Order: sequence, then structure tokens, then C-alpha cells
Amino acid sequence: MTDTKTAPADLAATLAAVEAALWAADLPRAMGLAADAVGSGASHPTLLGLAGLKRMHAGDNAGALPLLLKAREQTPRHVDLLNALGECLTRLGRPREALEAFDAALVIAPDARLHFGRAMALEDLSELDAARAAFEQALLLNPAHSEALSRLALLAIQRGDAAGALALATRALAIDPHDPAARIASASAALEQKDMATAELQVSALVQDPNLGPSNRAYALSLAGDILDAQDRTAEAFAAYAASKAVQRDAFAPMMAGLESVRARELRLADYFRRADTDVWRGLRQMQGNEHTHVFLVGFPRSGTTLLGQVLAGHRDIAVLEERTCLMDSAAAFFGSDAGLDRLATLSQAELDQWRAAYWKRVSETEPALSRPVFVDKMPLNAVFLPLIAKLFPHAKILLALRDPRDVVLSCFRRRFAMNAGMIEFTALDTSAAYYAAVMELVQIYAQKLAPEPFHARHESLVADFDGEARRLCDFLGLEFRGEMRTFAGRAMGQNIDTPSNVQLARGLTDAGVAQWRRYRAQLEPVLSVLAPFVARFGYPEN
Repeated sequence: MTDTKTAPADLAATLAAVEAALWAADLPRAMGLAADAVGSGASHPTLLGLAGLKRMHAGDNAGALPLLLKAREQTPRHVDLLNALGECLTRLGRPREALEAFDAALVIAPDARLHFGRAMALEDLSELDAARAAFEQALLLNPAHSEALSRLALLAIQRGDAAGALALATRALAIDPHDPAARIASASAALEQKDMATAELQVSALVQDPNLGPSNRAYALSLAGDILDAQDRTAEAFAAYAASKAVQRDAFAPMMAGLESVRARELRLADYFRRADTDVWRGLRQMQGNEHTHVFLVGFPRSGTTLLGQVLAGHRDIAVLEERTCLMDSAAAFFGSDAGLDRLATLSQAELDQWRAAYWKRVSETEPALSRPVFVDKMPLNAVFLPLIAKLFPHAKILLALRDPRDVVLSCFRRRFAMNAGMIEFTALDTSAAYYAAVMELVQIYAQKLAPEPFHARHESLVADFDGEARRLCDFLGLEFRGEMRTFAGRAMGQNIDTPSNVQLARGLTDAGVAQWRRYRAQLEPVLSVLAPFVARFGYPEN
């Protein structure tokens, strides 16, 4: 291996060749030369940065990161390097760190691409107002930035502003007629306005684009399903949803190779807790004095937790934290194996305090001050971690959202989710149903072991008798009902709601999602027997 410290002539020649390639706008050659040099032991920041960029272009973001970090150590104020580092961190799902890189670069140079990268990181953090402002700043610096326009159009769709989304998407398409995000926003806006001809035209153009990436293709096919569903062409719509999910599954499945699936984990947890000593876990539910009421709002995705969270957030005495994985540190430490669960069962108070501190640190990143009497941590699949909650927060109240299992599974299959180890279960109808059954069976086992049973909040009851159900919820939380809880729709339009429910919430209270499964009865037939025990258990009608 060549050491650049002993071969300055070789290093100088390489840097000269790289510079010549950059001046000739031949970035692939520059990156290739840099990668070869770094592979031979070179550690010059320019070469490290370009080698990292080459790995990013190849999709190896994890491999790019150490090269970019090493380059930054040597040149901490290099704007191009900081931009690449921010983009790499965003791709790796580390948006908070990405923000730091973009902010550091913006101190040096106000650049539209930096504001755009910062906005994308903010979107990943669901800080949507801040993201919107950053996209707008990118446009101020570069009015022809079509991607910023299209992202703003998508944010407008997310808050239910179809007219604004269409105007922004039209501007973006005038600059770049092939911008997929702009076409998606345009089609979504047309669908919201019931302009089916325009919606179908935009989606058709997207699906026929041979250069469309898997993420946008999956979105376009799902949107095609929504358009067909709006015309009550349910068989065709279901086929479009299935095609969309297949694209997502094929793209994400290789990342899951060799890992325990979440469904397998839930089955393992069920087996463990069936055998667990009830006294070890039940004795934890001692009420403790606390100036705040701590509530965990759990359930299954698409079970109505977003509506419930927004209704509760309308109460002046309730703060709701929207879907942040604040238990991630302790969950990763203990739920990966039976041995980890054994350790959780025997933690000392000092050890529990450490894990509580890790949780509150995560909370503070989004909810810096607990200034209201009731704090609700809304994260549906925290249902899986109820024993951990019982250990860390024995005084916490558990609110379990329920909805007809057939509507839940159909919605999980139809709706769009960012892919991760959990959401890949929703890329096929049979795995969607099996995962629902695994989680809800686990919740039932926990109810027997942990005690008391979680408070049930039924979606259909909230829709049918809003005031009555809201009063029942307030009683559970020790609060008086307040009329402003009814105005969740207006608030939702200004909230950072990062779930598939955002547009539906902006429309207000509706029973449109109740018993939707009946329209798709034929398509759901293969999984109805899987869901039947839960339909009966939760008291829903058989037909």
C-alpha cells in the first residue's frame, strides 16, 4: 500500500489529474481517480471527499460516511464536503446529524442546495413548518429550483391544500416536465379535487417513465389505486395497490436478509410472556405520585391513533408527542432476545433510572418542556413494548386504540408507508393480516400479565358519538372535557402530522373509513379467517 506521506509526487500528480477532470466537468473520472488513490492509502481531504461521493452515487452511503467524516476533520469549512456529508447522513436515516452539517455549511455560504438539503432533513424529522421555510429559502436563492417547488407541493397536499399544491406542481413541471414529485403532487391534487381525468393523465405518465426509481414508482402505482378506488373500481384498485407494494418489497427485502422480522419477534415475545412469571411483571403497576400524567397511546398502525392524538391535543392540559421512537434505546437493548428480556425483568432501580433518562432525552429533542399536566406519547407499535413501559414507567396510563381489524389490515395494505423492518410486513395482504394477529395477540397476553388491562378507545365510537367518547377519554385521564377538542381538523392543517392520515384529518370527522372492508370483501377473503378471532374479541359484527 502506498503511503501518501512518502510519495508526495504521486499525490500531487493525482490531485492534478482530479482537478483537470473537475474542470472538464467529468465528475465520474474525478471520483474514480480519487477512489483509486484512497484505496492505495491516500488521505487528502479532496480525495476522501470524492471517494465518499463515489460510494454515495453507488448507493453505499454507510461506506461513504467514514470517508466524508475523515475529510471533514481535515477541512471543517469545506461547503461541498459538508453538503455531501449532510446528504449522506440524511440517506442513512440520521437527519438530526445531517442538520448540523447543513447548518455549518450555511454559516459559510448561503446556497440554495444547502437550504434544500436542510429541508429534506427537516422533513425526515417531521418538522414540516421548518422544512417548508427551508424549501422557500432555497427558492428565493434559486427560483428555478424545481425540486423545492415539488416538495412544497407535496407538503401542501399533506396539509389538505389541493389548490396550492396544484399551483406549485404546475410551476415545477414548467421547469422540469419529468419531475416525478411534481407529477405525484399534481395527480394527488387533481384526485382531491375529483378531477379524475387529470389525475389519471399524470399517473399514467409517471408509470410509463422507464427511468422512474422504485420509491416514486411505488408511490405512483399506489396513487393509481386511490384514483381507481375513488371510482369504485375496487378490483382494479386492489391490483394497483398490490403492484405498488411489490415494488416496495422487492426494493427493501434485500436489506432484511438474515435479520429477524418483526413478526417473528412478536411471536417470540408471545411465547416468552406466556411462560413468564406473572408476579414479576404485574407487581410493577404501582401508582406513583407525579406532577404529570404520563400516557402511552398505542395500538396497530391505521387503528385511529392519529385522529385520537389530534383530538387529545386540542385539550389545553394535554401535550401529545407525535410518533417518535423515544423507547428505541431500551427496546433495542432488551427485546432482541430472551436473554435481554431476562435482564429487563431484574434491572435495579439505578439501571432503570438510566434507561428512563435515555427516554426523556429522546422526548426532549421534540418536546423540550413538559408544561402541561398530561403528556401523551403516541406511537402505535409501542404496544409491542408494554412490558418495558411497565418497568420504566409503572405509573403510566395505557390507551389502546381499536378499529375493526378488517379495516385496519385493508388500510395498512392500501396506504403508503416509508419502508422499515415493520412496514415491510404491509407489502402483502397475507403478511399484513399475520402481523396484525401477532401484535394483537401479544397485546392480549400482556393484558393478562401486566394488569390492569389498557383502556380501549374505539375509532368507530369516536366517529359515531364524538362528545360522548371524548368525555370518556377525559375521565380516564382525570380531566374535564373541553369543547375545543372538536376543532381538530383546523389544527391538523397546521400540524406536522407524518402519517398517512394527514389529508383525512384535514377533512374533519367522517365515517368514510368505517366498514370500508366490505367494498373489498372478495379481495380480503384469503385473510378473513385470520382476523375473525379479533373481530369477535373486540366485539365487531361478523358481516
